[in-house]
Amino acid sequence: MLSIAKAQKMINDLKNHEVSLGRDPKTWYIYENHVYGVAQAAKIIASKIKTMNSNHLYVMGLLHDICRTEDERKQRFHGILGYEKLIEIDPDAARTCLLHTFPWNELPPYRQCAALFYGNKKDYHFVADFIRKNPPKEEDYLIQLCDALANKSGFVTIEERAEEVLERHRKSQDFMDIVQINEIKFYFDQKIGCNIYDLLK
Repeated sequence: MLSIAKAQKMINDLKNHEVSLGRDPKTWYIYENHVYGVAQAAKIIASKIKTMNSNHLYVMGLLHDICRTEDERKQRFHGILGYEKLIEIDPDAARTCLLHTFPWNELPPYRQCAALFYGNKKDYHFVADFIRKNPPKEEDYLIQLCDALANKSGFVTIEERAEEVLERHRKSQDFMDIVQINEIKFYFDQKIGCNIYDLLK
């Protein structure tokens, strides 16, 4: 299990790597605000649920997109890349990478998300097989929700996040099912006894 400090170092190392490849450091806030927002939202919500480790949920949130900057270069789904990167050092964080894109751990048919997998059926079937063999966890759902609660500006509504995703990814490589994400939000609203939006204010 990775510590918060080690996870933060991984984010910082990623920034240095991306800058070395030519990324303008002034644009890094777009990535950083999202992953730190997801991490903070996950920690805040998890702190209200006795069965969850809020510090580890913070780590999982922080690392859910650890390979997001690599998918186009490597032509592979960043969830798979993140899983492969983390599986030996933090299986929970690796699982988060793999599943955070799919609400309720429901994988759409291949034809609907082939672009997300860059046409790699082997990776698609790996995710499908993982979901089939591993029962869902509430932590999966929480990161899926929190991924929809933060963008480049920090905390936002699910609808605002969906609008940003649509604007950035016109090629349909990314998608957000607002109905399913709102269902997960309602699940956690009921679980903690308050509106998640009020909690994140």
